[in-house]
Amino acid sequence: MTIDRATLYRSAFLAVTMQWGVRAIGLVSVITLARLLQPSDFGVVAIALSAAAFVELFGWIGLRQALLRVPDPDRSHYDTAWTIQLILFMLLAVAMLAIAPLAASFYKIPAVTGILCVMSLRMVALAVSNIGIVDFERDMTFGRDMAMRLGVRVASLLVSLVAAFTLRNYWALVIGMVAQSIFWMIGTYVAHPYRPRLSLARRAEILGVSLWMFVSTFSEWVQSQIERLVLGRFVLPATVGLYSVSKDLSSIFTQEIATALNRVTFVTVARSEANGSTNVATVIGAYAAIVAPLAAGLVATAPDTIAVLLGAKWLPAAPLMRIIALYTGVQAVSLMVASVFQASGQARRAATLNIAGAFLSAAGIGTAAFFFRRPEAVAVAALCVNATMLTIGIVLLAMDAKTSAVSLAANLLRPLFAAAAMAFVLMRLLSVETGHPLPDLLVEVAVGAVVYGTSLFFLWFASGRPGGAEQEAALLIGGLTRRLAPGR
Repeated sequence: MTIDRATLYRSAFLAVTMQWGVRAIGLVSVITLARLLQPSDFGVVAIALSAAAFVELFGWIGLRQALLRVPDPDRSHYDTAWTIQLILFMLLAVAMLAIAPLAASFYKIPAVTGILCVMSLRMVALAVSNIGIVDFERDMTFGRDMAMRLGVRVASLLVSLVAAFTLRNYWALVIGMVAQSIFWMIGTYVAHPYRPRLSLARRAEILGVSLWMFVSTFSEWVQSQIERLVLGRFVLPATVGLYSVSKDLSSIFTQEIATALNRVTFVTVARSEANGSTNVATVIGAYAAIVAPLAAGLVATAPDTIAVLLGAKWLPAAPLMRIIALYTGVQAVSLMVASVFQASGQARRAATLNIAGAFLSAAGIGTAAFFFRRPEAVAVAALCVNATMLTIGIVLLAMDAKTSAVSLAANLLRPLFAAAAMAFVLMRLLSVETGHPLPDLLVEVAVGAVVYGTSLFFLWFASGRPGGAEQEAALLIGGLTRRLAPGR
Protein backbone atom coordinates (compact mmCIF):
# COMPACT_ATOMS: atom_id res chain seq x y z
CA MET A 1 0.00 0.00 0.00
CA THR A 2 1.46 3.35 -1.00
CA ILE A 3 1.05 6.66 0.80
CA ASP A 4 -0.32 9.70 -1.03
CA ARG A 5 1.76 12.88 -1.19
CA ALA A 6 -0.50 14.91 1.12
CA THR A 7 -0.39 12.25 3.84
CA LEU A 8 3.36 11.91 3.46
CA TYR A 9 3.99 15.65 3.80
CA ARG A 10 1.58 15.97 6.71
CA SER A 11 3.20 13.03 8.52
CA ALA A 12 6.69 14.35 7.85
CA PHE A 13 5.70 17.79 9.13
CA LEU A 14 4.19 16.33 12.30
CA ALA A 15 7.18 14.05 12.87
CA VAL A 16 9.65 16.90 12.50
CA THR A 17 7.52 19.24 14.60
CA MET A 18 7.27 16.60 17.30
CA GLN A 19 10.98 15.85 17.29
CA TRP A 20 11.97 19.50 17.37
CA GLY A 21 9.36 20.24 20.01
CA VAL A 22 10.82 17.51 22.18
CA ARG A 23 14.36 18.62 21.45
CA ALA A 24 13.46 22.28 22.07
CA ILE A 25 12.59 21.23 25.60
CA GLY A 26 15.84 19.27 25.68
CA LEU A 27 17.65 22.37 24.46
CA VAL A 28 16.15 24.40 27.30
CA SER A 29 17.39 21.70 29.65
CA VAL A 30 20.92 21.76 28.19
CA ILE A 31 21.04 25.58 28.26
CA THR A 32 19.84 25.81 31.85
CA LEU A 33 21.92 22.96 33.22
CA ALA A 34 25.03 24.19 31.41
CA ARG A 35 24.71 27.47 33.28
CA LEU A 36 24.12 25.82 36.65
CA LEU A 37 26.70 23.02 36.40
CA GLN A 38 30.35 22.79 35.42
CA PRO A 39 31.89 21.08 32.35
CA SER A 40 33.40 18.48 34.69
CA ASP A 41 29.87 17.50 35.86
CA PHE A 42 28.84 16.85 32.26
CA GLY A 43 32.09 14.99 31.68
CA VAL A 44 31.62 12.57 34.59
CA VAL A 45 28.06 11.77 33.47
CA ALA A 46 29.12 11.43 29.82
CA ILE A 47 31.78 8.90 30.81
CA ALA A 48 29.27 6.95 32.90
CA LEU A 49 26.73 7.08 30.05
CA SER A 50 29.26 5.53 27.68
CA ALA A 51 29.39 2.47 29.91
CA ALA A 52 25.60 2.54 30.41
CA ALA A 53 25.03 2.81 26.66
CA PHE A 54 27.10 -0.33 26.12
CA VAL A 55 24.60 -2.22 28.28
CA GLU A 56 21.52 -0.48 26.91
CA LEU A 57 22.33 -1.19 23.29
CA PHE A 58 21.67 -4.90 23.86
CA GLY A 59 18.06 -3.95 24.46
CA TRP A 60 17.59 -2.22 21.12
CA ILE A 61 17.18 -5.32 19.00
CA GLY A 62 14.70 -3.75 16.62
CA LEU A 63 11.40 -4.90 18.12
CA ARG A 64 9.67 -1.75 16.89
CA GLN A 65 11.01 -2.17 13.36
CA ALA A 66 10.11 -5.87 13.41
CA LEU A 67 6.47 -5.03 14.21
CA LEU A 68 6.42 -2.37 11.50
CA ARG A 69 7.66 -4.93 8.99
CA VAL A 70 4.75 -7.32 9.79
CA PRO A 71 1.99 -6.56 7.23
CA ASP A 72 -0.98 -7.28 9.50
CA PRO A 73 0.14 -7.90 13.09
CA ASP A 74 -2.30 -9.35 15.60
CA ARG A 75 -2.21 -9.26 19.41
CA SER A 76 0.18 -12.20 19.61
CA HIS A 77 2.82 -10.20 17.74
CA TYR A 78 2.58 -7.33 20.22
CA ASP A 79 2.51 -9.64 23.26
CA THR A 80 5.58 -11.48 22.02
CA ALA A 81 7.50 -8.27 21.36
CA TRP A 82 6.58 -6.90 24.81
CA THR A 83 7.57 -10.14 26.57
CA ILE A 84 10.94 -10.19 24.84
CA GLN A 85 11.39 -6.52 25.80
CA LEU A 86 10.51 -7.28 29.43
CA ILE A 87 12.96 -10.17 29.76
CA LEU A 88 15.75 -8.39 27.97
CA PHE A 89 15.66 -5.08 29.82
CA MET A 90 15.31 -6.69 33.24
CA LEU A 91 18.44 -8.69 32.51
CA LEU A 92 20.17 -5.51 31.39
CA ALA A 93 19.26 -3.81 34.68
CA VAL A 94 21.14 -6.55 36.50
CA ALA A 95 24.03 -6.30 34.05
CA MET A 96 24.34 -2.56 34.64
CA LEU A 97 24.62 -3.12 38.38
CA ALA A 98 27.31 -5.72 37.74
CA ILE A 99 29.52 -3.56 35.53
CA ALA A 100 29.27 -0.42 37.70
CA PRO A 101 32.41 -1.04 39.80
CA LEU A 102 34.33 -2.30 36.76
CA ALA A 103 33.57 0.87 34.78
CA ALA A 104 34.56 3.06 37.73
CA SER A 105 37.87 1.20 38.00
CA PHE A 106 38.55 1.43 34.26
CA TYR A 107 38.03 5.19 34.12
CA LYS A 108 39.47 5.79 37.63
CA ILE A 109 36.37 7.81 38.56
CA PRO A 110 34.64 6.38 41.69
CA ALA A 111 31.45 8.40 41.06
CA VAL A 112 30.69 6.20 38.03
CA THR A 113 29.66 3.33 40.33
CA GLY A 114 26.80 5.23 41.95
CA ILE A 115 25.68 6.76 38.67
CA LEU A 116 25.35 3.39 36.94
CA CYS A 117 23.53 1.83 39.90
CA VAL A 118 20.90 4.58 39.74
CA MET A 119 20.79 4.40 35.93
CA SER A 120 19.77 0.73 36.17
CA LEU A 121 16.32 2.00 37.16
CA ARG A 122 15.98 3.25 33.58
CA MET A 123 16.19 -0.34 32.36
CA VAL A 124 13.36 -1.37 34.66
CA ALA A 125 11.14 1.45 33.38
CA LEU A 126 11.92 0.63 29.75
CA ALA A 127 11.28 -3.07 30.39
CA VAL A 128 7.62 -2.55 31.21
CA SER A 129 6.89 0.28 28.74
CA ASN A 130 3.93 -0.18 26.40
CA ILE A 131 4.98 -1.62 23.01
CA GLY A 132 1.58 -0.64 21.60
CA ILE A 133 2.76 2.88 20.81
CA VAL A 134 4.40 1.48 17.68
CA ASP A 135 0.93 1.94 16.17
CA PHE A 136 1.56 5.70 16.10
CA GLU A 137 4.18 5.08 13.42
CA ARG A 138 2.26 2.34 11.62
CA ASP A 139 -0.82 4.57 11.32
CA MET A 140 1.22 7.81 11.07
CA THR A 141 -0.82 9.32 13.91
CA PHE A 142 2.06 11.48 15.06
CA GLY A 143 -0.21 13.99 16.79
CA ARG A 144 -0.92 11.61 19.69
CA ASP A 145 2.72 10.58 19.76
CA MET A 146 3.77 14.24 19.92
CA ALA A 147 1.47 14.97 22.85
CA MET A 148 2.87 12.01 24.79
CA ARG A 149 6.53 12.83 24.12
CA LEU A 150 6.12 16.52 24.90
CA GLY A 151 4.40 15.71 28.18
CA VAL A 152 7.20 13.34 29.15
CA ARG A 153 9.91 15.88 28.34
CA VAL A 154 8.20 18.73 30.18
CA ALA A 155 7.78 16.61 33.31
CA SER A 156 11.36 15.36 33.23
CA LEU A 157 12.65 18.90 32.57
CA LEU A 158 10.95 20.16 35.71
CA VAL A 159 12.52 17.37 37.74
CA SER A 160 15.96 18.11 36.26
CA LEU A 161 15.71 21.83 37.02
CA VAL A 162 14.58 21.28 40.61
CA ALA A 163 17.45 18.82 41.11
CA ALA A 164 19.97 21.21 39.53
CA PHE A 165 18.92 24.20 41.64
CA THR A 166 18.95 22.02 44.75
CA LEU A 167 22.07 19.88 44.28
CA ARG A 168 24.26 21.91 41.88
CA ASN A 169 26.20 18.80 40.82
CA TYR A 170 26.13 15.93 38.32
CA TRP A 171 23.36 14.10 40.18
CA ALA A 172 20.89 16.54 38.68
CA LEU A 173 21.67 15.12 35.23
CA VAL A 174 21.29 11.54 36.44
CA ILE A 175 18.02 12.19 38.26
CA GLY A 176 16.62 13.92 35.18
CA MET A 177 17.40 10.97 32.91
CA VAL A 178 15.90 8.40 35.29
CA ALA A 179 12.80 10.55 35.74
CA GLN A 180 12.41 10.82 31.97
CA SER A 181 12.38 7.01 31.62
CA ILE A 182 9.80 6.63 34.39
CA PHE A 183 7.57 9.33 32.87
CA TRP A 184 8.01 7.65 29.48
CA MET A 185 6.78 4.33 30.86
CA ILE A 186 3.73 6.00 32.39
CA GLY A 187 3.06 8.02 29.24
CA THR A 188 3.02 4.98 26.97
CA TYR A 189 0.13 3.48 28.92
CA VAL A 190 -1.78 6.75 29.09
CA ALA A 191 -1.41 7.33 25.34
CA HIS A 192 -2.28 3.84 24.03
CA PRO A 193 -4.98 1.34 25.14
CA TYR A 194 -2.92 -1.81 24.49
CA ARG A 195 -2.31 -3.80 27.68
CA PRO A 196 0.37 -6.49 27.36
CA ARG A 197 0.23 -10.16 28.24
CA LEU A 198 3.10 -12.59 28.60
CA SER A 199 3.59 -14.61 25.41
CA LEU A 200 6.38 -15.91 23.18
CA ALA A 201 4.13 -17.38 20.51
CA ARG A 202 5.63 -15.28 17.68
CA ARG A 203 9.24 -15.27 18.89
CA ALA A 204 10.69 -16.83 15.72
CA GLU A 205 8.95 -14.30 13.48
CA ILE A 206 9.85 -11.28 15.62
CA LEU A 207 13.44 -12.27 16.36
CA GLY A 208 14.10 -13.30 12.78
CA VAL A 209 13.87 -9.66 11.77
CA SER A 210 15.13 -8.20 15.05
CA LEU A 211 18.55 -9.86 15.15
CA TRP A 212 19.76 -8.07 12.04
CA MET A 213 18.33 -4.86 13.43
CA PHE A 214 20.34 -5.46 16.60
CA VAL A 215 23.55 -5.86 14.62
CA SER A 216 22.81 -2.50 12.97
CA THR A 217 22.00 -0.89 16.31
CA PHE A 218 25.16 -2.25 17.92
CA SER A 219 27.25 -0.91 15.07
CA GLU A 220 25.54 2.49 15.22
CA TRP A 221 26.22 2.60 18.96
CA VAL A 222 29.93 2.02 18.36
CA GLN A 223 29.94 4.90 15.91
CA SER A 224 28.08 7.24 18.27
CA GLN A 225 29.88 6.41 21.53
CA ILE A 226 33.44 5.60 20.50
CA GLU A 227 34.61 9.22 20.91
CA ARG A 228 33.42 9.45 24.52
CA LEU A 229 34.86 6.03 25.30
CA VAL A 230 38.37 6.83 24.11
CA LEU A 231 38.41 10.45 25.30
CA GLY A 232 37.35 9.36 28.77
CA ARG A 233 40.54 7.33 28.93
CA PHE A 234 42.95 9.98 27.61
CA VAL A 235 41.69 13.44 28.71
CA LEU A 236 40.21 15.14 31.77
CA PRO A 237 36.45 14.92 32.51
CA ALA A 238 36.09 18.67 31.82
CA THR A 239 37.36 18.13 28.27
CA VAL A 240 34.97 15.22 27.81
CA GLY A 241 32.24 17.56 29.02
CA LEU A 242 33.10 20.16 26.38
CA TYR A 243 33.07 17.48 23.70
CA SER A 244 29.86 15.88 24.95
CA VAL A 245 27.88 19.13 25.17
CA SER A 246 29.19 20.24 21.75
CA LYS A 247 27.99 16.97 20.25
CA ASP A 248 24.63 17.11 22.01
CA LEU A 249 24.02 20.65 20.82
CA SER A 250 25.09 19.83 17.26
CA SER A 251 22.92 16.72 17.23
CA ILE A 252 19.83 18.72 18.21
CA PHE A 253 20.18 20.75 15.01
CA THR A 254 21.29 17.93 12.71
CA GLN A 255 20.61 14.35 13.72
CA GLU A 256 17.36 14.98 15.54
CA ILE A 257 15.55 16.15 12.42
CA ALA A 258 16.97 13.16 10.53
CA THR A 259 15.65 10.91 13.29
CA ALA A 260 12.19 12.41 12.83
CA LEU A 261 12.29 12.00 9.06
CA ASN A 262 13.52 8.43 9.45
CA ARG A 263 10.27 7.50 11.16
CA VAL A 264 8.29 8.60 8.10
CA THR A 265 10.85 7.21 5.64
CA PHE A 266 10.82 3.78 7.27
CA VAL A 267 7.05 3.36 7.07
CA THR A 268 6.88 4.84 3.56
CA VAL A 269 9.62 2.60 2.16
CA ALA A 270 8.24 -0.46 3.94
CA ARG A 271 4.84 0.07 2.31
CA SER A 272 6.10 1.00 -1.14
CA GLU A 273 8.79 -1.62 -1.70
CA ALA A 274 6.44 -3.97 -3.47
CA ASN A 275 5.85 -1.66 -6.41
CA GLY A 276 9.23 0.09 -6.22
CA SER A 277 7.73 3.56 -6.01
CA THR A 278 10.25 4.95 -3.55
CA ASN A 279 12.22 7.85 -5.00
CA VAL A 280 15.68 7.46 -3.49
CA ALA A 281 16.93 10.70 -5.05
CA THR A 282 14.14 12.68 -3.39
CA VAL A 283 14.82 11.06 -0.01
CA ILE A 284 18.54 11.84 -0.15
CA GLY A 285 17.93 15.36 -1.40
CA ALA A 286 15.35 16.06 1.31
CA TYR A 287 17.65 14.89 4.10
CA ALA A 288 20.61 16.86 2.75
CA ALA A 289 18.55 19.98 2.02
CA ILE A 290 17.46 20.18 5.66
CA VAL A 291 20.55 18.93 7.49
CA ALA A 292 23.27 20.68 5.43
CA PRO A 293 22.29 24.31 6.24
CA LEU A 294 21.82 23.49 9.90
CA ALA A 295 25.29 21.94 10.16
CA ALA A 296 26.93 24.72 8.13
CA GLY A 297 25.05 27.31 10.16
CA LEU A 298 26.51 25.94 13.37
CA VAL A 299 29.97 26.02 11.82
CA ALA A 300 29.59 29.67 10.83
CA THR A 301 27.95 30.87 14.05
CA ALA A 302 29.58 28.61 16.66
CA PRO A 303 30.90 31.35 19.01
CA ASP A 304 27.65 33.32 19.00
CA THR A 305 25.51 30.16 19.28
CA ILE A 306 27.48 28.94 22.29
CA ALA A 307 27.52 32.37 23.94
CA VAL A 308 23.73 32.70 23.58
CA LEU A 309 22.74 29.16 24.48
CA LEU A 310 25.38 27.96 26.93
CA GLY A 311 27.18 30.98 28.31
CA ALA A 312 30.70 32.38 28.17
CA LYS A 313 32.31 29.56 30.18
CA TRP A 314 31.59 27.18 27.27
CA LEU A 315 33.25 29.35 24.58
CA PRO A 316 36.39 27.12 24.50
CA ALA A 317 34.12 24.52 22.84
CA ALA A 318 33.53 26.72 19.74
CA PRO A 319 36.41 25.38 17.57
CA LEU A 320 35.46 21.84 18.56
CA MET A 321 31.77 22.31 17.79
CA ARG A 322 32.59 23.53 14.28
CA ILE A 323 34.12 20.14 13.46
CA ILE A 324 31.48 18.15 15.34
CA ALA A 325 28.63 19.99 13.60
CA LEU A 326 30.01 18.90 10.23
CA TYR A 327 30.42 15.31 11.25
CA THR A 328 26.99 14.96 12.91
CA GLY A 329 25.42 16.39 9.76
CA VAL A 330 27.22 13.90 7.53
CA GLN A 331 26.42 11.08 9.94
CA ALA A 332 22.70 11.96 9.92
CA VAL A 333 22.48 11.47 6.16
CA SER A 334 24.72 8.40 6.30
CA LEU A 335 22.50 6.63 8.83
CA MET A 336 19.49 7.38 6.62
CA VAL A 337 20.97 5.05 4.00
CA ALA A 338 20.92 2.14 6.45
CA SER A 339 17.35 3.00 7.44
CA VAL A 340 16.22 2.81 3.80
CA PHE A 341 17.78 -0.63 3.44
CA GLN A 342 16.16 -1.84 6.67
CA ALA A 343 12.72 -0.62 5.62
CA SER A 344 13.00 -2.22 2.19
CA GLY A 345 13.65 -5.64 3.72
CA GLN A 346 17.43 -5.60 3.28
CA ALA A 347 18.32 -5.72 6.97
CA ARG A 348 21.45 -7.76 6.28
CA ARG A 349 22.82 -5.15 3.89
CA ALA A 350 22.07 -2.40 6.40
CA ALA A 351 23.82 -4.37 9.13
CA THR A 352 26.85 -4.97 6.90
CA LEU A 353 27.08 -1.26 6.12
CA ASN A 354 26.86 -0.33 9.79
CA ILE A 355 29.41 -2.95 10.80
CA ALA A 356 31.87 -1.48 8.31
CA GLY A 357 31.21 1.95 9.77
CA ALA A 358 31.78 0.66 13.29
CA PHE A 359 35.14 -0.90 12.39
CA LEU A 360 36.28 2.25 10.59
CA SER A 361 35.16 4.41 13.51
CA ALA A 362 36.93 2.28 16.09
CA ALA A 363 40.13 2.18 14.03
CA GLY A 364 40.16 5.84 12.94
CA ILE A 365 38.99 7.46 16.17
CA GLY A 366 41.02 5.12 18.37
CA THR A 367 44.17 5.88 16.37
CA ALA A 368 43.56 9.63 16.49
CA ALA A 369 42.99 9.57 20.25
CA PHE A 370 46.05 7.41 20.92
CA PHE A 371 48.52 9.46 18.87
CA PHE A 372 47.17 13.01 19.28
CA ARG A 373 45.18 12.84 22.55
CA ARG A 374 43.19 15.90 21.53
CA PRO A 375 39.41 16.14 21.08
CA GLU A 376 39.84 18.05 17.79
CA ALA A 377 41.76 15.12 16.28
CA VAL A 378 39.01 12.72 17.38
CA ALA A 379 36.33 14.92 15.80
CA VAL A 380 38.25 15.16 12.50
CA ALA A 381 38.67 11.38 12.42
CA ALA A 382 34.92 10.93 13.01
CA LEU A 383 34.18 13.36 10.17
CA CYS A 384 36.44 11.45 7.75
CA VAL A 385 34.94 8.08 8.70
CA ASN A 386 31.35 9.26 8.26
CA ALA A 387 32.13 10.96 4.94
CA THR A 388 33.62 7.66 3.73
CA MET A 389 30.57 5.68 4.86
CA LEU A 390 28.18 8.14 3.21
CA THR A 391 30.03 7.76 -0.08
CA ILE A 392 29.83 3.97 0.15
CA GLY A 393 26.15 4.19 1.06
CA ILE A 394 25.36 6.38 -1.96
CA VAL A 395 27.04 3.86 -4.26
CA LEU A 396 25.06 0.96 -2.73
CA LEU A 397 21.78 2.88 -2.98
CA ALA A 398 22.50 3.68 -6.63
CA MET A 399 23.18 0.01 -7.37
CA ASP A 400 19.98 -1.01 -5.60
CA ALA A 401 17.92 1.62 -7.45
CA LYS A 402 19.64 0.77 -10.75
CA THR A 403 20.68 4.36 -11.33
CA SER A 404 23.91 6.32 -11.66
CA ALA A 405 25.78 7.03 -8.43
CA VAL A 406 26.86 10.37 -9.89
CA SER A 407 23.29 11.50 -10.58
CA LEU A 408 22.21 10.26 -7.17
CA ALA A 409 25.09 12.09 -5.48
CA ALA A 410 24.10 15.30 -7.26
CA ASN A 411 20.99 15.44 -5.08
CA LEU A 412 23.33 15.48 -2.09
CA LEU A 413 25.93 17.85 -3.52
CA ARG A 414 23.54 20.69 -4.40
CA PRO A 415 22.53 21.26 -0.75
CA LEU A 416 26.14 20.83 0.35
CA PHE A 417 27.39 23.48 -2.09
CA ALA A 418 24.55 25.83 -1.13
CA ALA A 419 25.37 25.32 2.55
CA ALA A 420 29.06 25.97 1.84
CA ALA A 421 28.14 29.21 0.09
CA MET A 422 26.10 30.24 3.09
CA ALA A 423 28.97 29.49 5.49
CA PHE A 424 31.39 31.45 3.28
CA VAL A 425 29.15 34.51 3.28
CA LEU A 426 28.64 34.40 7.03
CA MET A 427 32.29 33.79 7.92
CA ARG A 428 34.10 35.83 5.26
CA LEU A 429 31.79 38.50 3.84
CA LEU A 430 29.36 39.34 6.63
CA SER A 431 30.66 41.29 9.60
CA VAL A 432 28.10 41.68 12.38
CA GLU A 433 29.56 42.88 15.68
CA THR A 434 27.07 44.72 17.85
CA GLY A 435 28.87 43.67 21.02
CA HIS A 436 26.01 41.35 21.97
CA PRO A 437 25.86 37.74 20.69
CA LEU A 438 22.05 37.47 20.45
CA PRO A 439 21.43 40.21 17.83
CA ASP A 440 24.56 39.06 15.99
CA LEU A 441 23.16 35.52 15.86
CA LEU A 442 19.71 36.64 14.71
CA VAL A 443 21.18 38.63 11.82
CA GLU A 444 23.44 35.72 10.84
CA VAL A 445 20.50 33.28 10.85
CA ALA A 446 18.35 35.58 8.70
CA VAL A 447 21.10 36.27 6.16
CA GLY A 448 22.14 32.62 6.11
CA ALA A 449 18.59 31.44 5.35
CA VAL A 450 18.30 33.83 2.40
CA VAL A 451 21.73 32.90 1.00
CA TYR A 452 21.12 29.18 1.37
CA GLY A 453 17.65 29.18 -0.20
CA THR A 454 18.78 31.34 -3.09
CA SER A 455 21.92 29.27 -3.71
CA LEU A 456 20.06 25.96 -3.57
CA PHE A 457 17.43 26.91 -6.13
CA PHE A 458 20.06 28.57 -8.35
CA LEU A 459 22.03 25.30 -8.42
CA TRP A 460 18.83 23.37 -9.12
CA PHE A 461 17.93 25.60 -12.07
CA ALA A 462 21.53 25.46 -13.35
CA SER A 463 21.31 21.65 -13.23
CA GLY A 464 18.27 21.66 -15.49
CA ARG A 465 15.64 21.37 -12.73
CA PRO A 466 15.96 17.61 -12.24
CA GLY A 467 13.46 15.65 -10.18
CA GLY A 468 14.23 15.53 -6.50
CA ALA A 469 13.73 17.39 -3.24
CA GLU A 470 13.97 20.83 -4.84
CA GLN A 471 11.23 19.94 -7.31
CA GLU A 472 9.01 18.70 -4.50
CA ALA A 473 9.69 21.91 -2.56
CA ALA A 474 8.85 24.02 -5.62
CA LEU A 475 5.57 22.14 -6.10
CA LEU A 476 4.72 22.54 -2.44
CA ILE A 477 5.51 26.27 -2.43
CA GLY A 478 3.53 26.73 -5.65
CA GLY A 479 0.54 24.94 -4.17
CA LEU A 480 0.64 27.04 -1.01
CA THR A 481 0.98 30.25 -3.05
CA ARG A 482 -2.10 29.40 -5.12
CA ARG A 483 -4.12 28.63 -2.02
CA LEU A 484 -3.13 31.90 -0.33
CA ALA A 485 -3.55 34.06 -3.43
CA PRO A 486 -6.54 36.48 -3.21
CA GLY A 487 -9.67 35.32 -4.99
CA ARG A 488 -8.68 31.65 -5.09
